[in-house]
Amino acid sequence: MTAVEHTRATGRGRITGFTLALNYLPLTQLLVGAAMVASQADSLRSAVLWSAGWFFLLPPLACRLTLLIFGRPRGRALTQAAPAYKIWWFIHQWQLVFNRLPWIEEIFRLVPGLYALWIFLWGGRVSPMVYWAPGSLVIDRPLVVVETGAVIGMGAGLAGHAGTLAADGSYRIDIAASRVGRGAMMGARSGLGPGAELAAGALLPAGRMIRPFMLWDGTTKRGVADEGAADE
Repeated sequence: MTAVEHTRATGRGRITGFTLALNYLPLTQLLVGAAMVASQADSLRSAVLWSAGWFFLLPPLACRLTLLIFGRPRGRALTQAAPAYKIWWFIHQWQLVFNRLPWIEEIFRLVPGLYALWIFLWGGRVSPMVYWAPGSLVIDRPLVVVETGAVIGMGAGLAGHAGTLAADGSYRIDIAASRVGRGAMMGARSGLGPGAELAAGALLPAGRMIRPFMLWDGTTKRGVADEGAADE
């Protein structure tokens, strides 16, 4: 029996119950919120306040509390049994509604400084002096750092995670904050993976993708020191 066949037979490469169960968190949040508004709100004003608090404040505050208690997830080639993976998957599910409905954050970006505050609530760090072009994406809000004067081009994306399949057929994932340096520019539809960095003042050409834990300084790529090891 090969390693892949053994993995499949023993179930090590399968999605865990923890992962599957948390898929229901976004829907549960919305349904519970709707029930609370229906039962607690006695006027249009109170309904709006309850809805805004539940929808916009509960998710980021739940993530901030999780990071405060368990720490910020980071690691390479993590399995689904790894503590860092479980922390990341939990906070990822709280963000899923906003990933599915990106137009909500596009509205936030119309108000100077509001989007930076929004990312701060989640635990990330974004300067209010950043230009976000239409369609730019932040997938993992607690795992992003964007410094003053940066420009994030149209459709450019920053992701704090990337999944792979190991040689034995098991699921693995890299998790770390992506970083954009002071005055740097991400071209249209470019991207930074987990742990990837765009150096201060550097231009990432349109369509260019930087792999996890790599630094782009405008002309060359080199590895970023990785403090997180795989946690089985």
